[in-house]
Amino acid sequence: MRILFVTSALPSHFFAMAPFGWAARAAGHAVRVATPPGLAAAVARSGLPTVAVGEEVDFAAGYRGRRPGASADPKRMFAAVAEAMVADLVELARSWRAELLVWEPTSFAGPVAAAALGVPSLRYLWGPDIVGRGTGGRDRLPEAVRALFDRYADGLAGVPEWTTVDPCPPSVQLPTSGPWRHVRYVPHSTASRVEPAALRPPDRPRVLVTLGMSVTDLVGPRAFLPPLVVRALADEDVETLVALPAGQAAALTDAGPLPANVRTITDCPLPALLADAAVVVHHGGAGTLLSAVNAGVPQLVLAQMPDLAFYGDRVAGTGAALRLDADVTGSAIRDAVAALRADDGPAGAGHRAAAARLRAEALRQPTPAQLATELLDPATQHEESFA
Repeated sequence: MRILFVTSALPSHFFAMAPFGWAARAAGHAVRVATPPGLAAAVARSGLPTVAVGEEVDFAAGYRGRRPGASADPKRMFAAVAEAMVADLVELARSWRAELLVWEPTSFAGPVAAAALGVPSLRYLWGPDIVGRGTGGRDRLPEAVRALFDRYADGLAGVPEWTTVDPCPPSVQLPTSGPWRHVRYVPHSTASRVEPAALRPPDRPRVLVTLGMSVTDLVGPRAFLPPLVVRALADEDVETLVALPAGQAAALTDAGPLPANVRTITDCPLPALLADAAVVVHHGGAGTLLSAVNAGVPQLVLAQMPDLAFYGDRVAGTGAALRLDADVTGSAIRDAVAALRADDGPAGAGHRAAAARLRAEALRQPTPAQLATELLDPATQHEESFA
């Protein structure tokens, strides 16, 4: 089978799909990934064949430049990305003779191209379904995207319902309807360097701090909270390990020398650091959130954007996390980390116990390889595989 993956404006949205692409390729299927030009380098580092399509749209600049008081819903900007890439995407899908399109929920050009070719498609989530709100999302498509269905197909009404593939544990996801498949989340990112020091177990409880480069790109410097976090924990009996992209390391020390209990590490894959963490403090990005779920680590979410607050609230609802508002104070961070570290409440009722239960739920989901066999193997396929 020829499978064309489609991603849109943010690399983290693609990262969730990459393991399914690896599984499909390992099972003998032909795989390509279509992406806007600005994401091509990051996507290609997954090892999957990558094709840049369409004109580049500066999504980050568009997000930062929204009018004060304008809707926080960025779907119009994702629709603009779809408009910029759809013509080339349809041409690529047709010339390559794609038989299945797999697209993340903001890659609106994906289902349009599938409709233009008359082939099935899979909507592949990266976390809690903020776009479709637990449905296939058809009723929540922007009008500009509906117009693309009119232009390239015979409208949306005749398009078969697509299947959603969901890497969230069910208790973190919204109530769902329509064709739905769960899959185990497998972490992936462009970070690839593991320093030996990262593998050395800490001599006291480790608080891992990782607050997302893309959030700073979208929101601006005010979203860079590691300096506040490390100083809030300066007098605590913990090792504060701050994981950063190399380009942000200098920003951590701009406010002065770091406390004695702080270590920094750059460009290291998150799972290597989570293994020995007692608590992880992060921005609420779905990839970080689900990686922490897989590791069974209690989480403190410091959300700087509405969608990240939504993700944080979903995992906090399980008891495995706490979420604080964007105007957080150092004392609130210190108290929240202490609560997450504590064996609070009756036996089995604390945050650490909730994180362990959530990890067990996550690891019960089928692997990407198992899902690829279920959905893509001709020996096991049936008409309901994509519907």
